[in-house]
Amino acid sequence: MDRLTSIEVFVRAVALGSFAAVAEERGISAQMVGKHVRGLEADVGATLLAKSTRYQALTAAGEQYHARCLVVLAELKAAQEDIYTHLNEPCGRLKMACGVNVGISALAPLLARFQQRYPQLEIDLTLDNSPPDVKKESYDVIFRERVDGYEYLVATKLCSYPMVLCATPDYLQRAGMPQRPEDLVHHPCLQSQSPLTLKHWRFWSPDGYITPPVSSRLTMNSGQALLAAALEGSGITLQPMFQVADALKNGELVALLPDYPVPEVDLYMLYKPSIRHTARLTLLMAYLREAVRDAQPS
Repeated sequence: MDRLTSIEVFVRAVALGSFAAVAEERGISAQMVGKHVRGLEADVGATLLAKSTRYQALTAAGEQYHARCLVVLAELKAAQEDIYTHLNEPCGRLKMACGVNVGISALAPLLARFQQRYPQLEIDLTLDNSPPDVKKESYDVIFRERVDGYEYLVATKLCSYPMVLCATPDYLQRAGMPQRPEDLVHHPCLQSQSPLTLKHWRFWSPDGYITPPVSSRLTMNSGQALLAAALEGSGITLQPMFQVADALKNGELVALLPDYPVPEVDLYMLYKPSIRHTARLTLLMAYLREAVRDAQPS
């Protein structure tokens, strides 16, 4: 039995949590998955996975072996990519996850241009506002506003983007222009259901942060959907500048409370240590940094 294949099967069994899941993923039987794992155990002379009808878990020896297997697979993949880079151009797959709003408005166009530049690369982007399960879904890269909970990944800050409080001129004519953050309690504030966004709006003043108790009867889990509702005159929305720049410029929206700025939002790129030195990650990171730098106002 091919030892490298057995190592790959073992690593996926750990990531997915069951032989059945690996069998479905690879199109083989669960018995064959077990045969691969037992072959490795016979080679090392130790039990790697403690299994019962209800659970499976790595043994102490299994944890050590699993860590080494990840390194071996990562180095092999990097070596293959290096050879291909010298002979042709970067190839391989990058499986990524991002929140819906940033993904659609900012990331998707950049990735489309990146993939056109390197057509041998395969880009797989999932947009979901729920925190991604990197280990189960085998994501290579995720983009998030915070790094907590992902300490096992390598994090690099891509940028910070400004947030803008805004509403339509028609809405403001009907409801009045808020003068201070405290005035927002008298307005419908269109808020997000997304776990990736802050549930409280904060504004900076010379006396410190102000967090008014805003509320809304219309909540959605998409920033673009909230923007669409705001453009219908439903209330006040808090949006990334990249999302509303055109609407502000053409007068569809009016920026509010300019003397009380909202804190900027950080965007991080987090990736698995095993792909740190691969050509596809290095090129992607350089490309995104260049794109962010070019987008900054001069």
